[in-house]
Amino acid sequence: MIATSPLSALSLCIAAATATSATHYQPRDVSAACSSLEQSWANVTYYPGNSNYTELNEDYFSADSWLSPACIFAPTTAEQMSGAVQILARTGVSFAMRGGGHMPIANAANINSSGVLLSSSGMTQLQLSKDQSTIEIGAGNKWGQVYEYLEPFKLAVIGGRSGLVGVAGFILGGGISFFGNQYGWASANVAQFDCILANGDFVSATPTNEYSDLYWALRGGGNSFAIVTFLHLKTVSLPEVTIGQNTYNESVSEEFLDYVIGFAHNGSGDSKAALEPMVQSINGQLTYNAIMFYDGANTSPAALLNFTDVMQPVNSTFEVRPSMYNWTQAADPGREALRGLRARFQVITITADRAAVQVLHDTFLEMLESTLANVENLVAALVFVPITEKFLTASTINGGDPMDVDTASAPYLFVEQTFLWSNASDSAKIDSFLETYNANVTAQLSVMDNVLSPYLYLNYADSTQDVFKGYPQDNVLKLQSIRNKYDPNMTFTNQMPGGWKIHE
Repeated sequence: MIATSPLSALSLCIAAATATSATHYQPRDVSAACSSLEQSWANVTYYPGNSNYTELNEDYFSADSWLSPACIFAPTTAEQMSGAVQILARTGVSFAMRGGGHMPIANAANINSSGVLLSSSGMTQLQLSKDQSTIEIGAGNKWGQVYEYLEPFKLAVIGGRSGLVGVAGFILGGGISFFGNQYGWASANVAQFDCILANGDFVSATPTNEYSDLYWALRGGGNSFAIVTFLHLKTVSLPEVTIGQNTYNESVSEEFLDYVIGFAHNGSGDSKAALEPMVQSINGQLTYNAIMFYDGANTSPAALLNFTDVMQPVNSTFEVRPSMYNWTQAADPGREALRGLRARFQVITITADRAAVQVLHDTFLEMLESTLANVENLVAALVFVPITEKFLTASTINGGDPMDVDTASAPYLFVEQTFLWSNASDSAKIDSFLETYNANVTAQLSVMDNVLSPYLYLNYADSTQDVFKGYPQDNVLKLQSIRNKYDPNMTFTNQMPGGWKIHE
């Protein structure tokens, strides 16, 4: 897309009317904003009672996110999205922006009847460049759709490990992929962001053009700057891939944790290997699991031998596959079956220390048994995601990113706690668990030398966690400056409450 595009006559009128500071808005009734959207684009504006409204309002992984906005606007073009942003900025009405809807924080990508939901669900365009080096992806796509499109070309992108996750939000949080030790954060592999600013302007941000500062901010800085409508991602060749999950019984717990630490420190010696290890309890049934990846056809790579050969799994789907799409087809139905439960994430970052992992593991299981045994349909997981020096160094291309995680203390483990459950009446128990667990393990780990890290991965964090506190302070100040430059009225900060914001 070009750097700027002419606006429609309607948009020009809206832009001329947008002149007040965010702190001086005189918000109109949300119905006025919905009416303006309907008058211009009736076919993509939906109200309660409409089947499209119901589908979009409930197209979130967690039932806590079914918030019932006043209306839903689901544009199919960037021009329509621009017009909507201008209407909302002019009226001062609150709004939410939805990509894939996977983040379990209730208002991260939806809003209640006080506001409008902008859904990118209609923007699912996919277009491979003529030389096949990049793919243009509409912000409404999920990774499974992208992998399906690329499969006939034997290509992939540095994207999500689950096909159910949305593209845009994943990238704005940085994005952990199976290819991390080769290519770094997913956001490091964006060639161009096509965006809409709060005044309705269209801009395309690349590492080298006049919007390179915006490009940098979008590589992990969240949603305070612009609405991303299209992403141009670099492609990689993937004629074959070995990927799948091994499941082990609880008798392997000690060696499992040993091997997690071993992979974190040594596994990136083969940068084609990746590992997502987790301890999982489903209604009290405990298993140890390793999702393994190898870029190529190799079911016993040396980096993963402890998980493929030394420990004997009770079940394995680790096999050579023709594509990433084949993997998502195998894995996603089980994940999709969990949609509609309630969900929460939380993350703690540590250096890869064996004693620290034991503390996190033992405290998690002890608290599960003592406090959550009676929670109906409980799925609880403790996930140890290795982030290596090689991963972080690969991410420094094209000016680096706002996160700028310290390579000197690598390898790290991003320790995600994930919960899914059925009944709203149990939500307070989950809230209490997360608060108590975080305080408990933080106290235990604080007395260990150089174990706790302040960095928190945005895509794993809970709403109670201060993500930007863990970014370098100079980068936070730079993000504030970029936000003030591109959104001086703070439309995406004050009117769009979902997500982590760069505040003064």
